[in-house]
Amino acid sequence: MISLKRRLSLGLTFTLSLLILLQWALITLVIERVTETQLLERLESESEGLLASIEINPDGSFQLNSLRLSSLYQRPFSGHYFVVCTEQSCRQSRSLWDESLDIEPMPSGQMLQSSLNGPNDERLFALSRGYYKQNHSLTIMVAQNISELHEDIFQFQMLYSLVSAIGLAVLLFIQWIIVGKALQPLQRIQNQLSRLRKGETAKIDAEGPAEIQPMIEELNRLLNTMTRKTQRSRAALGNLAHALKTRLTLLNQTAEREGLKNLPEIQVSLNQVSRDMGQIIERELKRARLLGSPMPGQKVELEHEIAELSRTLQLLYREKSPIIDWEIEPGLLFFGDREDLLEMLGNLLENACKWCRKRVNINVYQNRSCCCFVVEDDGKGCVESEQSQLVQRGFRADESVPGSGLGLAIVADIVESYSGEMLFSRSAMGGLEVEIRLPLIV
Repeated sequence: MISLKRRLSLGLTFTLSLLILLQWALITLVIERVTETQLLERLESESEGLLASIEINPDGSFQLNSLRLSSLYQRPFSGHYFVVCTEQSCRQSRSLWDESLDIEPMPSGQMLQSSLNGPNDERLFALSRGYYKQNHSLTIMVAQNISELHEDIFQFQMLYSLVSAIGLAVLLFIQWIIVGKALQPLQRIQNQLSRLRKGETAKIDAEGPAEIQPMIEELNRLLNTMTRKTQRSRAALGNLAHALKTRLTLLNQTAEREGLKNLPEIQVSLNQVSRDMGQIIERELKRARLLGSPMPGQKVELEHEIAELSRTLQLLYREKSPIIDWEIEPGLLFFGDREDLLEMLGNLLENACKWCRKRVNINVYQNRSCCCFVVEDDGKGCVESEQSQLVQRGFRADESVPGSGLGLAIVADIVESYSGEMLFSRSAMGGLEVEIRLPLIV
């Protein structure tokens, strides 16, 4: 998706470019129109002057009073030319020398402006007009070389284009700075969200523009509400668990009464119901911990936590004295809830210690897309047909070994809550290998 800054920059660039292009076209058109108007007025004035200098004889011939003619018409190829025609004859300016211009007779009062090729391939702007003088019709054409004028206009266009391009570059640079300054509050908000995701802050402290500030306030209010609701849920679950455990204790005491010893079936049934209820309570309490911290993005130092778990399990399985080796990338952190991590690794390591002969290995590493946890042991392992059932509630591969069958199911719930995956395979050490892949949060 295109960023907001890029959208604004592209939009402003297009708008400024279009505006400067239209301005360039308008100024060029105005200059051409003004130049043409002034040229036309001058040629009309020259035509009127030529008409005044013409003297027509009774036989239809005419003479031009040279004293009233401009010297420009006397100098050969001066760029200023005229042609005067009556019904009987035509005369042209000396400036045409041996060249000639085509002229069409025009009735009195009509005027025609045109573009012609003149001497030496000059580009001429010509004005032809019909007159009626001394009972005779005549046509006067006045022309002027506009090649130099076009060259001047072209040079102006090039200069104006260069200035416009420099101006556009300066304006684009200024608008890039303005857009950057305008979006700085959003950048600060983005940094705050990143810190929030990493667990470095509990709310968004940055202030944004008037359009964004209500959203920031609503996000902070939502975070506060989530915190309160999570705390209330945990407190309610704790109270419920305490109340249910108290009732279970009474139920167990009832099952041990003297009056029920003569009813072993009822006593066994009560004990079984009590154990099932205890497992359900324990499972739901552990599932409640999957809610994690109400604030996202906590950072947990893996090496320290795994070292503590290993020491605890070595004390717990003192009779077996398992050797727990771990390999962790230096400085690797877990971005998530500490309780989730301890519950997940605790169940995996406890399961490995329970089934191992002597050794348990844990390897933690990170690649581009996920953080991987690999736990393996040197026990007898699990047949492939039963590996898919290991995460089922209450499933126990060996009924002779004590346990509730909830450990790996709880691990599966944690992995699912982080949108990860859990894989089982046979370890190179001979036992079970469990690999967990959790997507990177940051």
